[in-house]
Amino acid sequence: MIKPLVITTCAVLAFNLFTFKESEPLTIEDYAEACGLTSDEFVLFSSVVEAESNRQAPEDGELTTQGRIFIALTIWNRINDSRWPSTAEGVLTQRGQFSTIRNGHSVTERSEWSDIAVVEAYNWIEQGDAPNVQFFNCRYYFSGVEPYDYVGGNYFSLGV
Repeated sequence: MIKPLVITTCAVLAFNLFTFKESEPLTIEDYAEACGLTSDEFVLFSSVVEAESNRQAPEDGELTTQGRIFIALTIWNRINDSRWPSTAEGVLTQRGQFSTIRNGHSVTERSEWSDIAVVEAYNWIEQGDAPNVQFFNCRYYFSGVEPYDYVGGNYFSLGV
């Protein structure tokens, strides 16, 4: 079950991110710095989150944010697990993992929803209580990898 912390923290993060620079819009550099990525890594990361969350329309409100956060959590958890590449670019461009990547670039444009989700997922992991989801789709959810939850149109499973 999704913890209420996700919704609350996301709302606070969105408010803080959009007000801390005296009404100036946030830049890619601001988002990237908030989670320790380069600007190029952040754009690729957010674009993949956007592409993989294609089952969620913005009018879905918080569910849209939650689904994107869980996709971003999956990527962050892989980066932090020795069984996967140790960089965002390595995880995102790993052969056979994300169908939205072509020649090291995403074929989907990022969105504000996905930008916030990448940073929120990073913060959730930094707080130490994020689930160790590492897979999302029906194949892994039902094939012996420990299921976690169904969020935003995707089944999420824990790393083994």
